[in-house]
Amino acid sequence: MRSNWWIALAMGTILFALESNGYAAKLKVIHTFQASTDGMVPEGALILDAKGNLYGTTVGGGLYGGGTVFELSPNSDGSWTETILYNFQYQGDGGLPNSAVVFDSQGNLYGTTQQGGIFNSDCSGTGCGVVFELTPGSGGWTETVLYSFTGLPDGAFPSGPLVLDAAGNLYGTTSGGGVDNQCFEGCGTAFELVKATGWTERQLHVFQNYPTDGAYPLGGLTFDQKGNLFGTTEIGGLSGGFGADGIAYLLQPGSNGQWSEHILHTFCSRVYCADGNGPAAGVILVNGNVVGTTSLGGGSGHYGVVFVLNPGKTGVPSYGFNTTDGADPVAPVLARGGKLFGVTAQGGIQNNACGLYPSGNGVVFELTPLNGKLTETVLYSFTGGSDGCGPVGGLVADAAGNLYGTTNQGGGSANGGTVFEVMP
Repeated sequence: MRSNWWIALAMGTILFALESNGYAAKLKVIHTFQASTDGMVPEGALILDAKGNLYGTTVGGGLYGGGTVFELSPNSDGSWTETILYNFQYQGDGGLPNSAVVFDSQGNLYGTTQQGGIFNSDCSGTGCGVVFELTPGSGGWTETVLYSFTGLPDGAFPSGPLVLDAAGNLYGTTSGGGVDNQCFEGCGTAFELVKATGWTERQLHVFQNYPTDGAYPLGGLTFDQKGNLFGTTEIGGLSGGFGADGIAYLLQPGSNGQWSEHILHTFCSRVYCADGNGPAAGVILVNGNVVGTTSLGGGSGHYGVVFVLNPGKTGVPSYGFNTTDGADPVAPVLARGGKLFGVTAQGGIQNNACGLYPSGNGVVFELTPLNGKLTETVLYSFTGGSDGCGPVGGLVADAAGNLYGTTNQGGGSANGGTVFEVMP
């Protein structure tokens, strides 16, 4: 493992503290969601703008129950003010946004919703999801649906964050749709929305499931400097049955305009496999290595891993969680200052404060490369009280190194989740 890690970064006042191996981290709840008034259940990561404002989405709540896009702005006294940028009506405008939004160079926001849009039988009557744009104006933000998925064959249920290229085209994944090859409502797709042609959709890859491909790409895509795209699928792989449970893949553009898939790794389906299984998040690139998480597997604990794929080398260096130090990592990690930071949806304090997370309330962790291994420090373990529980959306860091994330439950009587800041 190389120690010179790097990655380029895009772009309430309740305090808690936890001592772990001599390391103290403070957590501050900066917002508690109240369901009908401002949304509930944030599942996607946050993003920061140049002024230090945070932007994110909630799967539910809001004026119509279809979720929201929100902004949190810091005040001089240390508090934060929330502004709802858009309330989804769960109709043609989309519904249930569960991933991060992204800015373009003009200050417009782009994102996806899992459902809503065109209603049809391919998506159980709920709508197959949309790609949307939010444009700021003097009267607030205006939503425009750029594309509404139809299921088979163009894709359904976009669930990962979008990425932009230099021309302003959008790239993402759908967890369903495409072809129904032993998959419920399709195995998923990777797609591009081409801006120059009025946001027309172009399929980059249609996932086929095992024994030749993966299925259910939940985590979105990541560009490298050559224009290749990287991602994971939750199931499938190069062999069937008990031999495969998810892949890491590369999509490479060709001179003819077509994209080709290259499977970088097939994860083992047995729970005790050290490399993990069931990757549900996107990946990051660190010194050419592909770094991600699996929600299961990882040795005797089988509570998930952080994995590192080294080009040209066999084996998958990884860190396996054992519940007390975290469990069920379903979000990508963040690389900063030679270390990795992330969250696990479960693990940590085992008080079962949140009914959906019986294996603990979740943790914020730090991984340090040391002698070819990853050494973990738990920065914070959620109590399931006012601080919330179930962090599933990943972390973002400001220039000072403070970490921001969300929990999708807890935080108050509405049980709608929180936005938190961790100050290492």
